[in-house]
Amino acid sequence: MPQPKLLSLKAGELTIGDALLIAVSKNITERVSAPIIGNATLFSGAVKTGLGVLLTGWIGGKIGNIIGTGLVVDGAEDFIGSFLGGAIGELVGGRTGGSVNVM
Repeated sequence: MPQPKLLSLKAGELTIGDALLIAVSKNITERVSAPIIGNATLFSGAVKTGLGVLLTGWIGGKIGNIIGTGLVVDGAEDFIGSFLGGAIGELVGGRTGGSVNVM
């Protein structure tokens, strides 16, 4: 069955459909992994990034790329959040102390 034209439009190397699948994968893996390894910490970022790289190779194909990319994007977001979370909170009047979250 052919994709609707909107889903086949490209942004860089990805189609809009691919980006939506990656977003769904990221959302699911984040919700499943947060109670186990945390979220927005250096530890969770390292685990998600490493797992994303491994799963991309192990699963392979488009499904592996979608799941792996979702995990790597979530891991990168955790790294950035753990470093900048405090700084951004201070800039916009948040309630953080400006410290880096390690675990």
